[in-house]
Amino acid sequence: MKLLLDACVLYPTVTRNLLISVSGEQKWDLIWTEQIFEEWRRASNKINLEAKAQTEAEIAILKSKYPKSMVNDYEKQIPKLYLPDKNDIHVLAAAIEGKASSIVTLNLRDFPNYELKKYGIRGVHPDELLYREALDNFNLIARFVISILNDFNKNNANKLSEYRLLKKAKLNRLSKLFR
Repeated sequence: MKLLLDACVLYPTVTRNLLISVSGEQKWDLIWTEQIFEEWRRASNKINLEAKAQTEAEIAILKSKYPKSMVNDYEKQIPKLYLPDKNDIHVLAAAIEGKASSIVTLNLRDFPNYELKKYGIRGVHPDELLYREALDNFNLIARFVISILNDFNKNNANKLSEYRLLKKAKLNRLSKLFR
């Protein structure tokens, strides 16, 4: 399975780390573009300088760890594409050029299936993807959730449960499995 990760699932950290961790075990191929990374940068820059530095470090790690994941030359696809939000067309173009089976995004409204279907791609919410995976292999997902939760709780005064952490990350169906 080849998945293009939209900027909205790379930022925030919980969803990104969970998707990347599970992909390593399940042998999912992840792809992205420099433009998607730039959207992630802009989102984190709104927080503070520490978030900006953290994002740069995370991007550098992803580029180093997944050198074949960067999609280039996707711009040639753009003129023939339509999406309700023209600012998302680059994401679809990259998915087509990178031969993705799915675009993982929180913004499914912006990626209607009637458009994606033309290219053999589907839009999938990270909650749906991870929930389905948890139904098949709960122990795998639980191991990663607990690891991410421990890291989160180490760095935050307000300790969260697995349920609250996943709920905060907009992974509602998955959170219910941990309730």
